[in-house]
Amino acid sequence: MGQTIANSMKENQKEMQKEMQKKQLEMLLKQRQTQLAIQFASGKEFFHWFASFYTIIFPLCIIGALKKKNPLPLIPLVPLGFVCGYQYDMYYGNKMERIKKEAERLIDQEPQLFYFPKNAHIVSQEEYQEILGININKK
Repeated sequence: MGQTIANSMKENQKEMQKEMQKKQLEMLLKQRQTQLAIQFASGKEFFHWFASFYTIIFPLCIIGALKKKNPLPLIPLVPLGFVCGYQYDMYYGNKMERIKKEAERLIDQEPQLFYFPKNAHIVSQEEYQEILGININKK
């Protein structure tokens, strides 16, 4: 009888640990989701401000170039246009999907990029590979 109680307690303890780990993971994922959502919303807000600035500066540069009869005032439009286009692609296009796919490819095909330096004394490359389940011979 004492043995069955001990086994039952061990099973209950394991179940409690699994449930606690599940809740911790859930909290971690919700926190990550919230942080990403805040960063993404902040980026969208910045894009709106930057696009407004670009919308104002664009005609002013053109008017300046026409009045001076010199294309020099148009030069700022090129880099500003690239920045505006990049931000639009990031927040309203599919840039995030492309970034995620590239990150997945790097993790799968080039895991050595993420090893700690040898003198970091945090974890060895072998331990890192074991923890993440990386096949050493995989290439």
